[in-house]
Amino acid sequence: MTKTEAIIRSIFGAAGMDIRPLAYAVDITIELMFVRGIPMDDILVTNDVYPNVAKLLKKKADAPPTTQAVSRRIERLAKKCWNILVKRNLVIKYIGTPLTSIRAPRDIIFYLAFYSYLDVPFFIAIERQPSLLF
Repeated sequence: MTKTEAIIRSIFGAAGMDIRPLAYAVDITIELMFVRGIPMDDILVTNDVYPNVAKLLKKKADAPPTTQAVSRRIERLAKKCWNILVKRNLVIKYIGTPLTSIRAPRDIIFYLAFYSYLDVPFFIAIERQPSLLF
């Protein structure tokens, strides 16, 4: 289990659902932002993240799932993740500020990428080092 999977599993609990699509999306986002140095605003999840997740989800002999199917799975998982964060009062722990809503499921991908890579919630990381956004 990767660090990202462990973080997501700690949010979801022992629920018997496949969290890999969301974990892969977060890990790919980490690669794009922190390894390749691509600014967050320049990452288009539908073009830069979801197709790569589809390739990772490919079964041995099967064709990979469509990008559209993968995007729906990730968006459902991200929404569920947000709902669990709110319900369990974990928003401040993982995001760093008491948000009441998110703009889009993609926000969860970025918030979790910061938390997984930097070991600090998104808003605290940005406050400490604003250059992370650019």
